[in-house]
Amino acid sequence: MAKTATREKEEEVTVERTTGSVYHSLGYANADEMVLKASIVSTINDTIKVRGLTQVQDAELVGVDQPTLSKLLRGRFRSVSIDKLAHMLNALGRDVTIVVGAMPQREDARGRTLVAVS
Repeated sequence: MAKTATREKEEEVTVERTTGSVYHSLGYANADEMVLKASIVSTINDTIKVRGLTQVQDAELVGVDQPTLSKLLRGRFRSVSIDKLAHMLNALGRDVTIVVGAMPQREDARGRTLVAVS
């Protein structure tokens, strides 16, 4: 018979609300890149769901093995370039367009104001 683990003492959890991204809130130096990658991976995931193929078939289609695709879809995409993610979307039949515009004024991880250049 399996034993059930019990907590001896309750852990206190602090929750902090933010209006920005989790990557910015945690102070990642490459927060903007992580937000972009997360958005691309989310689109890859949505596209895969619509196609109705197995993860093995989708992995072969985008040029990676199934364990790599699984890790990517579970948020482990730090080592994957934006270029590689864009190629995966292309392989899934999606067009990728890059739009360059002025950056809104905001602060970096150290609290310094970043100035937008037009």
